[in-house]
Amino acid sequence: MAGEADRNRVARSAVAGDVFQFGDVGGNVTVIKGADGPARTGPATDPGFVRVRDADPLRLGVHRPIRVTGTGSSALPAYVPRDLDSRDGGGLRALIETAARDGGFVLVVGGSSVGKTRSLHEAVLALLPDWWLLHPADGGRIADLADRAPGPLVVWLDELQNHVSGAHQLTAATVRALLTRPHPVLLVGTLWPHYYDTWTVTPTSPHDEDRHRAERELLKLAEVVTLGIDLSPAERERAATLAASDDRLRVALESEDFGLTQVIAGAPQLVHRWETAGPYARALLTAAVDATLMGVQSAVTESLLRAAAPGYCNPGQRAGAPADWFEEALGYATQPLLGATSALVPVSHGLEMGRPDGYRVADYLLHHTSRAQRAVPPPETFWQACADHLTDHTDALRTGAAAAARQRIAAAVPLLRKAVEGGSVSAMQELGELYRRTGDAAGAEEMADRLTASDDPDAALHRTLLAGWDFEELLELAEAGNEYAVSDVVEHGHPQLALSVLLKHFDPNDMWSWYRLAELFHDEGQNDRALPILEMLHERDDEDVIVFLAELLKEEGNLERLFELVEEGYFAAAWCLADLLHEKGRTDEGIELLWDFVDQGSGDTDFMLAHLLGKRGDLDTLLERAADGHADAAREAARLLRDRGDVEQAIAVLTPHADEGGYIRGELAELLCSTGRLDALRARAEAGDTYAVRELTRLAIEAGDLEEAIRLHAKVGQTSGIFDVTTALVDALVARGEPDRAVALLTGTGRGDPPYRHRELLKKLGRAEELRALLDRGDQHALSDLVEVLRAQGRGDEADALLTRGLTADGRTLPTGPAD
Repeated sequence: MAGEADRNRVARSAVAGDVFQFGDVGGNVTVIKGADGPARTGPATDPGFVRVRDADPLRLGVHRPIRVTGTGSSALPAYVPRDLDSRDGGGLRALIETAARDGGFVLVVGGSSVGKTRSLHEAVLALLPDWWLLHPADGGRIADLADRAPGPLVVWLDELQNHVSGAHQLTAATVRALLTRPHPVLLVGTLWPHYYDTWTVTPTSPHDEDRHRAERELLKLAEVVTLGIDLSPAERERAATLAASDDRLRVALESEDFGLTQVIAGAPQLVHRWETAGPYARALLTAAVDATLMGVQSAVTESLLRAAAPGYCNPGQRAGAPADWFEEALGYATQPLLGATSALVPVSHGLEMGRPDGYRVADYLLHHTSRAQRAVPPPETFWQACADHLTDHTDALRTGAAAAARQRIAAAVPLLRKAVEGGSVSAMQELGELYRRTGDAAGAEEMADRLTASDDPDAALHRTLLAGWDFEELLELAEAGNEYAVSDVVEHGHPQLALSVLLKHFDPNDMWSWYRLAELFHDEGQNDRALPILEMLHERDDEDVIVFLAELLKEEGNLERLFELVEEGYFAAAWCLADLLHEKGRTDEGIELLWDFVDQGSGDTDFMLAHLLGKRGDLDTLLERAADGHADAAREAARLLRDRGDVEQAIAVLTPHADEGGYIRGELAELLCSTGRLDALRARAEAGDTYAVRELTRLAIEAGDLEEAIRLHAKVGQTSGIFDVTTALVDALVARGEPDRAVALLTGTGRGDPPYRHRELLKKLGRAEELRALLDRGDQHALSDLVEVLRAQGRGDEADALLTRGLTADGRTLPTGPAD
């Protein structure tokens, strides 16, 4: 029999600060960290958990700080409190406090090395030091591990993009499940703006593939806080105070080219390393950057880098390369800079000491180079190296999809094939769509058959998505009982067809089926059949049905039933009934019943009260509510005042609400513009009010002063408040014979600007090469526009070759002919 010492031996363990993996253990386990860490005792059933106060911020993703000559400290510099830390309103700490009560998801969005992870760590440490923390490597195991948490849990998701892909990705369903745990679960994470913008853009056409639906659904569950690049004046003042006792902060504040947090993380040295690299080191670094940008999330291996690098060198450099070119280049790329980071960071997932599995690009270097690199497609050696050396099937899928988006078909097919052979149903769908787009019916059918035969639980969904290119095929799948195809046809098909499919596959226990059936009856003008269904769902306490039910009762003029629902306390019934009473000439009665429902969090009810008070001309009541902070009341009051000729008071009523933001800014800007208060309008524009800028820009365009319009427009870029005026300015420049300036206005668009505006302009101008450049950057929607332009220019053969054969790695169109 084994002795007690043997019985308590920890087998197959990896003690690395936060993460413990245990084999069979008898009794409790005590882990002694060493001189710089406290002893911890915990049961062997708690792998991966650590108290927030004990978590190592460097392991959580906080950048290792620079070292300044004369100081030997490797500890983190003093934390500079950020404006977003505020506990008021939508500040980071306020959101964390709220989410910690019953569970929630808080996400910090910001560029590389701006301090996202440090701010998040400091907030969680300050507010929840005794909570348990889990830093998962596998998104698919989060729910399982959370079930084993000893108490309230923080799930740390630094770099969220690394958790939302692959076979074990984090999904919205997983997050929703986590938020129902007995102990509160707080998910916190960080994300770059590029990913946030990409994931939140919806397809511009129902025929466009929705590649990021899953990520968008996940982001809907998050409270998002944005962190900018530059310190605010208040933040710089706080930093200056702390810099008196920390030389690293002092040095960082003196930098004119980089932000404080970027200097602390070694950003200047990374940029210098990139810009002064020799040809072989630059080739190595560029290949690693491209691999990351094209979707490789595993460590980039030496074999891949060695195989890819020659394509980034010119013939002379390749011919003159010394025997140790790779070793020298790798040494340069991995040299630590000021004790903080290196351009390529060694990564190891194994247990062998001193043998990295591969390398990842330093965050800031990736951020610094990504814009330029996206404009230059990788060389052929890169794609071949990925096909030969990637071992992770999800990496192969992502890089294959990146090649397909650039119409590099010859590069995409072997990568996607590798993922298909690994069983990826996402790759089967992606490759099937590529085959369809290129006219390879046999290949598309093969992928459809593979999806049909797959036992993967997601295969039916991906089969439906693949069939979405052909409605007849989708309908055939629905008729065969594919639940996703049924849902798709029911959701998007003609109401009569949708009704027939839904009724054929109707599940009486599925509340969505009942709800959708009511919608289809309503679409067909059969409210008499929709209402009994909604009443039945209401009786089952389906909270989602009350608005639809109330609206249909209003359509039918059913005052009696609406009164009953109002008596039961439903807000939707109250505002629908009040509106119906107003339509019947009983406005006062409608206003009276609304008073029991306003100011309780229902925006529709508050809006309806303001609307009816305005219809009644009750200025005094509207002014009282406007003074209490109700923007809808302020708008209605301003309308009445303007109608009475009292423009100054109308402006005075709107101004405090406009200063708070929101749509009232547009109301005030239009009022100032239409009444000639241009000095006040300019003052608001100078203060950053985009709606004021919109009105001034419109006036400048109407006056033909396009230089002034461009100057104004540049103050805010293509933001949501001035989309319409951006279009007007572009059209005016084209009409004046300055198409290049019009294109420049839409190039390098800011956050929130629809990229289709740029493509539409290039198509209108017949700019085939610029559309091709967009395709090179991975804008797959540019393909159809480019094909249309080529055909309009009489280049039909080139368009056909582009569609069916694609482009070479260097962007040449392959000739038409039989597929290889």
